[in-house]
Amino acid sequence: MSISTSILSDLLKSLPYLRPQLYFKASLTALSHAIEDQVLAANLDQPLIIASFQKERFYRQEAGRYQRLGEKSNQIYVLSAPETEFAQAADDYEKIAFEPDDGLSQEWHLVVVADNYSSCLICRESVGSQSKNQHIPEMTPSLDMDTARRFEGVWTSEKRTCLMAAQLLLDRIKVYRPDLVAKVDQVKQRFGIGELINKSGVNSSHEYACDIDTDPFVQRLVTYLQASQYKLHKAYRSITAQARKERLVNSISTAIRRSLDPRQILEVAAQELGQQLQTCRCLIYRAQCTDGKAIIEHEFLNSEVTSVLGQSWELQHNPLFQQVVERGREYV
Repeated sequence: MSISTSILSDLLKSLPYLRPQLYFKASLTALSHAIEDQVLAANLDQPLIIASFQKERFYRQEAGRYQRLGEKSNQIYVLSAPETEFAQAADDYEKIAFEPDDGLSQEWHLVVVADNYSSCLICRESVGSQSKNQHIPEMTPSLDMDTARRFEGVWTSEKRTCLMAAQLLLDRIKVYRPDLVAKVDQVKQRFGIGELINKSGVNSSHEYACDIDTDPFVQRLVTYLQASQYKLHKAYRSITAQARKERLVNSISTAIRRSLDPRQILEVAAQELGQQLQTCRCLIYRAQCTDGKAIIEHEFLNSEVTSVLGQSWELQHNPLFQQVVERGREYV
């Protein structure tokens, strides 16, 4: 059975004060792991955990974590669009399969409810991201494009929102798996799920239930932020190096177009190489591999460096020149 409605849309309709935000998949992965780590590290009494994966292969990447979570609770429900034998494999938690065209195939959900802790991620992939993802070959996905997929949704530890999200997902589970009705009703009764509506409408009080150590959660997010900052710094360095290389090539190309004089071209090359590489000295000279000496014909100098222009340069015992000769190419 396929259900086209969105859990996120239903949640925002039920709790109109919520304001969804934009998340990248990499951020959602870090948040999900942080929430799961919190459950693994804390002493929670049989928490309710509901996780919805868009496709089975995404669940497979986290199967080991859910094996460990299964040791903490008998109220774990994992939903996914099956690709192999997702629903048939036996585990310590319930697996619920939905059709590939179901609304959940475009969503990302994780809900945890315990007596003294609650947290939830309710997200839906943006339409633009879905369109781009459809053009990625199924067997050769791009890691960068996958982690940059965009989702719109809600992340909160507010108990009322978490209970409402749990209710929407549990009601959906009862439709997919009628054999779990009794088990679902039991956990709903235990946590008071479904009792959010009173005579005056949705309960307007805000409550955050969390009196456990949140250090594992914080550590996970700090680690993610540090890794993200390192990747960003590395990307910027790569972009800067590429831009510097392009400027160098353009400068030398411009010199070649202005003059066919080899001396003038090599003079510009020495100046540009020295400036772009930020070295104290850049020398250009012509020599055969059998030559013992060479005359320095072109030079770039940084401040306070003695010039060697026009001087004889020893090659026979020059380790840099010998490495060039041995390798048969330039050495940087």
